[in-house]
Amino acid sequence: MDRTSLLIATMAALMACTTVPTLTMKLMSRDDGTIYTGTVNGNGRGSGTMSVTVGDKSCSGLFARGASNDSFGFFTTYGAKGAGSVGTVQSSGGTSTVKALMSCSDGKGIRCDFVGGGMTGTGICVDSTGHVFDAIVM
Repeated sequence: MDRTSLLIATMAALMACTTVPTLTMKLMSRDDGTIYTGTVNGNGRGSGTMSVTVGDKSCSGLFARGASNDSFGFFTTYGAKGAGSVGTVQSSGGTSTVKALMSCSDGKGIRCDFVGGGMTGTGICVDSTGHVFDAIVM
């Protein structure tokens, strides 16, 4: 197996072993302070699904990262007698913005905007009737 094939096989194996945890989302109504709990399931590529139950209605939908200051790059090093190696570098842990859109069982919807880093974030959500919720993901 040549070096390029080995590198590709190693990267594929590492990506297959990566697990993305289920995170908890909390929404607090600005009307009465009631806290609602939901879940966030990422796919490891900056998007995924989320769901929450608000009162007697279930809401679920998708989220996607809109922007971040993460970076990714390739590098090559050269040593004695022309020996070299290749690799990748990823810088993460910066700030990301995320948009979420959920539809609810009563025919209405909830839209959320989050800002965060790592696997936590804070934001604001608004439902179709104008009710506002403060939100955290952890």
